[in-house]
Amino acid sequence: MLYSFTFQEETIHSFQERIEFLERCLNNANPQDEIFAEIIELENSGLISLNKLIEEVKKLQYKINKVLQLVKVLKEKVQLDQLSLLLVVRYNFLLKEILEQCCEFSFIEHSKGVFMDMIVSTLVVYQKIKKETYSVTYSQHEIYILTETRKHVIQSIIKASVQFKVFTEDFFKSLELEDDITPEESEAMLVSLASTKKWDYVYRKLA
Repeated sequence: MLYSFTFQEETIHSFQERIEFLERCLNNANPQDEIFAEIIELENSGLISLNKLIEEVKKLQYKINKVLQLVKVLKEKVQLDQLSLLLVVRYNFLLKEILEQCCEFSFIEHSKGVFMDMIVSTLVVYQKIKKETYSVTYSQHEIYILTETRKHVIQSIIKASVQFKVFTEDFFKSLELEDDITPEESEAMLVSLASTKKWDYVYRKLA
């Protein structure tokens, strides 16, 4: 089932708790705290801004909360056999947004663990999505939309992985990725195709 390639709610709650801990470190201004001390050193060197980091943490918390709510909706829709392609596409792009947000924290050594875990977890989700696409009977246009959506996600995974030094580019070359991971369709177009089912456009692209 499609719900099998979403994050488990326990995993999301774990991310939430660790991001909340980071937020407390940023707001408490305790020079004895290792994370805060590192951030102040980075800010003094001009590499980061404390105020900007606090805002980025809030944005990340908001997006992780959105993922949790969307996972609950996906689970409910699967149980009712009402899962839509649009929900799957939106879920994927939300994961992409979270990865891009994580990259804002790559300078902070003491907090890398949580973001590295997010990257690894997202890669696992990506691989499940890819496997599910080919193991379930989808129409040609649905496969096209899912494939294009995956391309956006894997690009973000690769970028975040290299930035956090989780995986090397050679590691990704060893994976069975699409021959071309450069998406032809924008997020807006894929959302539109998934919601309005204007398949003539897709058929022209595949012709």
